[in-house]
Amino acid sequence: MKIDKKHPVVFLLLLSVNILLLGTTSEQNKKVYELMYEDIQALKLQVQELTEAMKKVTGDLQVIKEQVKLLGELVRKSQAEENNFKNELRSNLPFQYQRLQGRLEEIQFQLNSLQESLQQLENLGLQPRADEKGKSISKKTEEHKSDTATPQVVTIPAQEMYNNAYGDYLKGNFDLAIESFRLFLQQYPNTPLSDNALYWIGESYYSQGKYIEAIEAFNELLLNYPSGDKVPPAYLKKGMSLLNMGKKEEALATFKLLVSKYPSQEESRLAQQKIKELVEK
Repeated sequence: MKIDKKHPVVFLLLLSVNILLLGTTSEQNKKVYELMYEDIQALKLQVQELTEAMKKVTGDLQVIKEQVKLLGELVRKSQAEENNFKNELRSNLPFQYQRLQGRLEEIQFQLNSLQESLQQLENLGLQPRADEKGKSISKKTEEHKSDTATPQVVTIPAQEMYNNAYGDYLKGNFDLAIESFRLFLQQYPNTPLSDNALYWIGESYYSQGKYIEAIEAFNELLLNYPSGDKVPPAYLKKGMSLLNMGKKEEALATFKLLVSKYPSQEESRLAQQKIKELVEK
């Protein structure tokens, strides 16, 4: 009988049977062979079951590998989309913030206009009748007004002029907006709107990519209106203009100056983001 030595269990089993057969009869040999056959068949069945189980496990592992690969691709795609969204948000946030700020200014100007109109109407309603006593009081009042210097205030025509210029800026008519704001500054150089007008001149130049002219306008604002509410955004857009011109160090210095002087302003937070980007490059 030929023994397959590749299967140790079968080999040992057959060896044991051969040893037993040496001292047994033919009838006993037959029974031994039957038992051996049954054992071999049982072993084959177990090997077959193990083989099928291994195939199934291998298939499951392949499915898991494909799922992990797909999940990794989804994660990388999600991260890329998130980074793109953050970059887009970071680049658009200053412009959106400025549009919102400009809209709030326009509403505030209209409110001031209505308040002054109401005040004028109230003053007209309180005027005395044109009798002798009233004329005398009115004359003295006019003389007193002529002797007292009154500060310049924003009148309704000034607000209309400003709003028209700002409307041109929102429509993208930057050259017309610059001209209108310059005309406004010539007629009303010392009003609460003067620094705003100069700021939007700089913004108009910035929107056209004329960064040198924009920086000049922002510098004029910083020099002539150092306590105005447009100083922080002027610093920010000056830094952005320098950055767009490739002057990294000057832009970085401008952003740091903004953060140090106005740490609580929204523009300082945006400047800090720019500083971080420039330092990491």
